[in-house]
Amino acid sequence: MIVSASKVSTLCTDSELALVMASRPPELNRLTPSQLKSLALRARKLFEKANDQGRSQARAKSRKVGTGSVAPRTVLKSQVFADALQSFEARRTKLEAMPAGAGAATRPKTKKNRNASHRATRASVRKGLAAH
Repeated sequence: MIVSASKVSTLCTDSELALVMASRPPELNRLTPSQLKSLALRARKLFEKANDQGRSQARAKSRKVGTGSVAPRTVLKSQVFADALQSFEARRTKLEAMPAGAGAATRPKTKKNRNASHRATRASVRKGLAAH
């Protein structure tokens, strides 16, 4: 279940919000495998933290009242980080399944390479024109 961005912004801190937004397209598609790995690690830690906090809240409430349940906001926050973690891992798996050369082929040419290629083309055209 994907939680809306407005709801996420009320639940999370700025750094947590940045992590969650990075797990959604189009930002997700711009991440490198190493960035995905580090963000997935961070999402897993935040997910475990939210789960632990929920358990401790339930235990504390159980001691006071006799029965305990996890606060709905804590459950929602845990779900947000679980979704982010799942997105990062799915994207990382997809990138690892791609052939190694596929990522390099889509990289745009640098200005230096474009200029050298253009100069070479122009030189060959000039030689052809000079021959006529």
